[in-house]
Amino acid sequence: MEARQIVFVSKGTVALKSVEVEAPLAGEVRVEMLYSTISPGTELAFLHQAPNTTSDFPMFAGYTACARVVDCGPDVGGFQPRQLLAVQGPHASHARLSESVCWKIPASLDAKEAAAFRIVSIALQGVRKAEIRLGHSVAVLGLGVVGNLAGQIARAAGATRVVGIDPVAERRTLAKSCGFDAVHAAAEEMGGETFEVVIEASGVPEAITNALTLAPRLGRVIILGSTRGTTKEVNFYRDVHKKGLTIIGAHDGIRAAVEDVGFLATHHSDGQTSLDLMAAGRVKVGPLISDTVGPDQAVEAYQRLSRREEPLTTVAIRWADD
Repeated sequence: MEARQIVFVSKGTVALKSVEVEAPLAGEVRVEMLYSTISPGTELAFLHQAPNTTSDFPMFAGYTACARVVDCGPDVGGFQPRQLLAVQGPHASHARLSESVCWKIPASLDAKEAAAFRIVSIALQGVRKAEIRLGHSVAVLGLGVVGNLAGQIARAAGATRVVGIDPVAERRTLAKSCGFDAVHAAAEEMGGETFEVVIEASGVPEAITNALTLAPRLGRVIILGSTRGTTKEVNFYRDVHKKGLTIIGAHDGIRAAVEDVGFLATHHSDGQTSLDLMAAGRVKVGPLISDTVGPDQAVEAYQRLSRREEPLTTVAIRWADD
């Protein structure tokens, strides 16, 4: 089966190419994508070769989508042709996937929103690692798609006060509409307020020092954004050691292997929880999808996101009708 797929050909260069998708093997499904969601922070970092990324080109882009089953390989138990699934799959019209990276979609959940479930899962695992409890106050640095979702999930986890910090006015406005209690353009505007949990979601190295400052004695700092560079001039004695801070790296790859253990959940468990949170209306994804484009406009979508001239949070690619 011939398919179309988004490929990062070289640094800064995106193309829509034809690829062959073979019939599924045992434990696999072949799917037709309905929507896939661009994850701007991660994908643009790899496209433009930001620090702490790899340089292996060509690179197949995308990791979160909604799809319809075309056919199933042997020994596939839970899925059947034409069933709608949330999948960890690429930006492509069709793909062959292991059934282990597929989830059933709750009936009430819109397909386009379901396609963003893996981005929700990334934010979710960071909030889990923060061990937020009822009454906690939370600050989120960086209000892109992951930071916005982290604030929403922190609220769902019991946080009483959720404050966002981002220099981009449109992001602050969007965060307020998604349930943040307050938003600020810079950490310096906080007037000395501190938060039991501080979630760094911007990926900007300099923001780490702000996160340490906003945390109180015995507070927690969660490094959720993938930092693109080196943080300089951190006074660990003053800002970490003397305050007794707990700093937790919350990379998406650090999960429980086979079963949920404490605040670590498996990849599949967090995927299902993300879909359930969206279906229940406790996490809003719709407002974060700034535009929907067809495959022929996908290359331009990456250029638009890279130029940063529009207030785009994320973009959905529509591959087929629902």
